[in-house]
Amino acid sequence: MKKTFSLGVEPVDHDVLKKPPRKVTDSMIDRPLIIHIITSATIIVVGTLCVFYAEMSDGKVTPRDTTMTFTCFVFFDMFNALSCRPQTKFIFEIGLFSNRFFVVAVFLSILGQLAVIYLPPLQYVFQTEALSAADLFYLTCLTSSVFLVNEFRKLISRIFLKHRNNHRHMENNHRKMEINQWMV
Repeated sequence: MKKTFSLGVEPVDHDVLKKPPRKVTDSMIDRPLIIHIITSATIIVVGTLCVFYAEMSDGKVTPRDTTMTFTCFVFFDMFNALSCRPQTKFIFEIGLFSNRFFVVAVFLSILGQLAVIYLPPLQYVFQTEALSAADLFYLTCLTSSVFLVNEFRKLISRIFLKHRNNHRHMENNHRKMEINQWMV
């Protein structure tokens, strides 16, 4: 929850002034946003279910199974929030630590998750068990996939947009040349 609020105080993107205004008739939830949501959701659901399935090899639900699955989901959420900060820019263009509120929210979320995993009173309440460093490394690598896919999507979008803008620029130049030739 805190991550959501911290995204609301993201530093202003000054490049937004370089874009033309959105048409009043255009939907705020457009096709690229829907594709982004579906892609992220698919990665998160499939990844979490794969961890659950792999952990359920004995057919019984154990504290380890639920701990691995829940931690996987929490880590996916952290990486997804990180990739959602800038919609069109790469995270390293805006700065990984440019939103202090977001960094604190993520840090507290991870700290809370680790407390649930490693503190005995919370282990008892949440029916969790301690994970190894190898488990956490595995989950970090797996769950970072949602971040990497979204950064790759931004790269593809940027390349496509650049190609489309170059094509429009060439068409406009061609029209200008035709008008100039006609006027001569």
